[in-house]
Amino acid sequence: MILEINDRIRVRKLNYFENFQILMKYDSLGSSFKFNFFFDPDNIEHKEMACIGHYHIAKLKEGNETLMTGFILSTVFDDSPEAQLAVVGGYSLPGVLQDCEIPIGDPASWIKTPKVYSREVMDKTWPTTWQSDSLSLKEIAQKMLNPFGLSMVIDDSVKAAMDEKYDETTAKEKQSIKSYLCELAAQKNIIITDDEFGRVVFIRPFSNQTPFYHFDRNSGIIPGTKFVLSFNGQAMHSHIRVFQQQDQDEEIPSIENQVENPYVPFVFRPHVDVQNCGDADNTLNAARNVLSKELKNLTLTIETDRWHINGKLFRPGQIISVTNKYVYLYKKANWFIEEVTLNGDAKKMTATLKCVIPEVYNGKDPEYLFKGINLH
Repeated sequence: MILEINDRIRVRKLNYFENFQILMKYDSLGSSFKFNFFFDPDNIEHKEMACIGHYHIAKLKEGNETLMTGFILSTVFDDSPEAQLAVVGGYSLPGVLQDCEIPIGDPASWIKTPKVYSREVMDKTWPTTWQSDSLSLKEIAQKMLNPFGLSMVIDDSVKAAMDEKYDETTAKEKQSIKSYLCELAAQKNIIITDDEFGRVVFIRPFSNQTPFYHFDRNSGIIPGTKFVLSFNGQAMHSHIRVFQQQDQDEEIPSIENQVENPYVPFVFRPHVDVQNCGDADNTLNAARNVLSKELKNLTLTIETDRWHINGKLFRPGQIISVTNKYVYLYKKANWFIEEVTLNGDAKKMTATLKCVIPEVYNGKDPEYLFKGINLH
C-alpha cells in the first residue's frame, strides 16, 4: 500500500504507516480513508505533509492500481509517555459536494482575495440562482462542479438522458449540492458516484453484468470468509405511490405513479411520497427510486481475509454470485457490491463487502429472491 501526498508544490510518498482503512461506496460522493503513522516532529517531510487545514490531495495506491484520490480533512496528534500514532483521515475529492451548499453569485463576489485555486475556477460559469430553466442535468451539474474544479464523466448509458432539458428545477436554499444533483438524477434513473481519480461519474449499471466470482458455501468452508444476510422488514412497504408536487391552486396532486414491492407479498403496508423536483412525467422513476432505497434493507455482508480474488481487487459496482444455505441463500443468486471496506496492517489485509440485490441499481423490476424454497 502506497500513499502519495500532493501539497500542490510536490508529491511525497508515504510507505510506512501502522494501519489503514479505505471505505469505497458506489452510491456516494464521499468514499473515505484513514491511516495511522508515527509522526516525527523533527522530520521536515512529516512536518510539511501534516500541515493542518491545507487539505492536501492524497492518492492511495495498491501496486500500480489507484484506489482513491481525495482530500486530507482531519489530523489527530497525540503526545503521552508512551509513543502514540498520528491519525490522518479524509475523503474522495467530490466529497466536498455533500458538505457545501450552492454558491450562487458571481465568482468574484466570493473570491475577493487571490487564492491558490482561484485560477482554476474564476473563469468558469457558476450558478447564479437556485432556479434553473430549460437546462439539462449535464448543464446544471457542470455549473455545480465548476466552483470546486471538479471534472465529471458521463457514461454512454446515460448520455441521452443527461442532455434532456428540465422545464424548471429549483434547489432549496440550504440544500447540499450532492442532494440537489442526486434528486435530479434520480428522476432519470441515473446514479451519481465517483471514480478512483476523484471525478464525478454519472452512470446506469448494466442489467446483464456477469458475476466475476461465485462464493459457494454449500460446497464446503470458504477459508477466512464470513457471511451475514440481513432483512429489515420495518423499513419495507408493500405499495409505494408518488405524487407530483402540487401547485398552490391545487387541493390534491393529480399526477401519480405506483410500484409494488415483491418483498412484502402478504400484508398491506403503503407508503406515500412527493416528487419535489423534475418533470411530471418522471413520477414513475421517482416511485421506482423510492423502492430501490427500500430494497437496500436486504443486505448481504461478506468478510474475507484478502483484498483480491482471482487477481481482481474488490471494488464497488462489481457483481458476485453466492450460494449459502446457512444464510438462507439456498439458490445461487447475484449480488451487487455497494460498499467495500479495505483494512490493513503489518500482519493482515482484510475486506468487507456490503452487497445488495442488483435491482437496487440496474432499473429492472425486482423479483423475490427466495421464491420456491418454501411451500408458500
